[in-house]
Amino acid sequence: MKSFLFSFCCLMAIAFYSCKNKSDEPGTLESLSKLKDISENIVKEAEKSTSRWEERKAKGDTLAMTYKDLQAYLPEISGYTSEQGPKGSQMNTPGLGSWSQGEQEYTNGEKRVEASIMDYNAAHQAFAGLTAMYGLGMSMEDDEKRQGPVDMGIKGVGAYETIYKKEKRSELTLIVGDRFIISLKSEGENDESFLRSVAKSMKLEELANK
Repeated sequence: MKSFLFSFCCLMAIAFYSCKNKSDEPGTLESLSKLKDISENIVKEAEKSTSRWEERKAKGDTLAMTYKDLQAYLPEISGYTSEQGPKGSQMNTPGLGSWSQGEQEYTNGEKRVEASIMDYNAAHQAFAGLTAMYGLGMSMEDDEKRQGPVDMGIKGVGAYETIYKKEKRSELTLIVGDRFIISLKSEGENDESFLRSVAKSMKLEELANK
């Protein structure tokens, strides 16, 4: 497992830094020299996440919440409505485990927000390396967008934000309790405070302690 994660993380780090430095030749070698440290840090983050999963497993908590239960954690957004209501699904994939997801779309005139919550408790090994990437604090910026970590001020909650500069669009991904992935996407609004306020209106502390 550790060997797989290391290889996976190397590829992710290479992709990130290749994109970041494609027009910055002087920084390319320096960035590549950091790949090993970055990958090892990702593995450490993944191992911390696995430790939490082992604690839950020891208590008999090995399944994902039902999608109906996850829907109760979707936000209510001031000024926005959801005509179709929440949706959800549960999936089981041999070799990867099972997970569940609740989601909902909200509109306010031409503005739109998509919110989803995934519980990967029963497929932890499949997601551990990916979610560990969000804990590294990597950031980047170009003419199109700005990306980087966000401190939500809540223990057990990591967040990564993307603000698009030329479009009124933004995204916020949260890793909660090493178990839940919350995705918030906004079209028609790129003020960084908007999705952060939506996230803070959710029951993040409760989810972080599951």
